[in-house]
Amino acid sequence: MTATPGLRRDAQANLEKLRVAALAVFSRRGLSAPLEDIAREAGVSIGTLYNRVGSREELIDAVVDNLAGEKLKALRDRTLEAETPRAQLETFITEMIDLQLSDPAMNDAMLRRYPDAVLLINACERSMALGAELVETAHVAGVLSDEFTPEDLMTVLWMAGMASHDPAAPHGWRRVVDRSVSAAWTDHPNS
Repeated sequence: MTATPGLRRDAQANLEKLRVAALAVFSRRGLSAPLEDIAREAGVSIGTLYNRVGSREELIDAVVDNLAGEKLKALRDRTLEAETPRAQLETFITEMIDLQLSDPAMNDAMLRRYPDAVLLINACERSMALGAELVETAHVAGVLSDEFTPEDLMTVLWMAGMASHDPAAPHGWRRVVDRSVSAAWTDHPNS
């Protein structure tokens, strides 16, 4: 939601208030937070939100760089700083799960709950492409079973995302996810 030529100053101010409110509410409550809550936090009517933004997906895409882009870039940087293929993949998995646990909006994003939020989905796809690349690198290095595929990685992250925000999920879900990944390694942890 950048400055739009031709909009009155108060309309521009409302757009900025909506952007700030969307970041705050989505970060606290996830991408499915009621749009009424965002409008209320911005101090505008729900009609103003729809008139200025259009839809939930357009609002998500308007804040995606602040909401997900910076976090996913930091995750990528930390992952690629790890010294071995195993350490890189372990870092990616651990930090992605931790991000899903700590940030309801990122969890919704990684679970692709809003597929029409194109910019958000693109950011998530770049992260999943990195994950697939890390799986392949670990295969080439001989530290990961060939049976563990990029789809398996996505499944592990999906299970973690679903369980992390479901109050009815068994308490041991993280241990089961960790064991699933541990069983796929072909080397010792320090390799």
